[in-house]
Amino acid sequence: MTEVCEALRVPPEAFPRDLPPAPFRLFPRTVEALERISAVATVVTLSNVTCVDADTDGLRALLSPWVRDFFPSCRIGHSKPDPRAFHTVAEYFGTDPGGLIHVGDDWACDIVGAIEAGTRAVWISRGRKVPDESLVVDHGVLVAHDLAAAATHIQHLAVRSDT
Repeated sequence: MTEVCEALRVPPEAFPRDLPPAPFRLFPRTVEALERISAVATVVTLSNVTCVDADTDGLRALLSPWVRDFFPSCRIGHSKPDPRAFHTVAEYFGTDPGGLIHVGDDWACDIVGAIEAGTRAVWISRGRKVPDESLVVDHGVLVAHDLAAAATHIQHLAVRSDT
């Protein structure tokens, strides 16, 4: 920290400490989507955040009872797209990565990372063009406009796996 303060020309005693994390806001229909997904699957978060930004207690309060656990990169020691991030979650639940469905909105971190880890993937496009159609075709990536549409995909996958 001393080096940072020197580079910024800020006295160490004036350097901000214990800053609260930025407020977390949910996209519209997130709670409804999480309710639907959690009815058919265990829901967790896997996020690339620093320990300063990882407001796990705030997320827990906001997303309980639908989200079972939180896996910020600062806690698990790996960040997406590193396959070890996805494998850490699978190992925690005692399952194979192929038993997971990763839902994310960052093509490189979420979708490419999930595929490289051997995990199924749902991309939240928010109307964006698919960057690589071959991954969609070759790896069965599902594309959803938003989390509510992703919830519908996951519900259908759950019904198919029951039959």
